[in-house]
Amino acid sequence: MKILIVDDVQEYLDSMTRALREHEVVQATTLGEAKQNIDETIDVVLADVRLSEEDPANRDGVRLLKWTKEEFPSIPVIVMSAYRDHDAAVDAVNLGAERYLKKPISLRELNDLIDELQTSEA
Repeated sequence: MKILIVDDVQEYLDSMTRALREHEVVQATTLGEAKQNIDETIDVVLADVRLSEEDPANRDGVRLLKWTKEEFPSIPVIVMSAYRDHDAAVDAVNLGAERYLKKPISLRELNDLIDELQTSEA
């Protein structure tokens, strides 16, 4: 599978990339960069809710989810966050997120979820 991981923390991107090494991984750190990388070849988007730690109101991951569902409705989007933001979780689910994961994410759970999505695509 080709997975786009969107997070503003490079160390987290690298850790997730290593965990998903059986797949082709594309990284992005901003909303704009993520949009540039999404096309028909992406199988799954994994996006952090907050793509700027300096701005507590930042919800670019939810904006990316909404945009992806409008432009590429068949691409599953998994949203993740380290923050307790009930409104973001509700928005993500209502906008069609495949799942909302709380950071730190269990890498085993993530791999199981990716396997589940891969099986459902087949």
